[in-house]
Amino acid sequence: MRDVTMRLTLALAATTALMALPTPADAQRYVYDTQYCVRAYDGATDCSYYTLQQCLVAVSATGGDCALNPRYAGEPAARNRRAPRPAR
Repeated sequence: MRDVTMRLTLALAATTALMALPTPADAQRYVYDTQYCVRAYDGATDCSYYTLQQCLVAVSATGGDCALNPRYAGEPAARNRRAPRPAR
């Protein structure tokens, strides 16, 4: 009985750990939702900044410069908003 309980506990822990891992969809959403990138002097790019101020703080600590994210798709509400219909 103790062996079965231990196996169930291990299976539950493994399942929980796998569910906590990020999915590719999370990564794609993340890249398109951030507006600014840090371009480091070594060529690395980190596009994880929502505001220019966040980007500038990161650059002041690590070096490099801030640039607009070329994959930024705009605000989600702006992407899904329809133009108003003209009144009749």
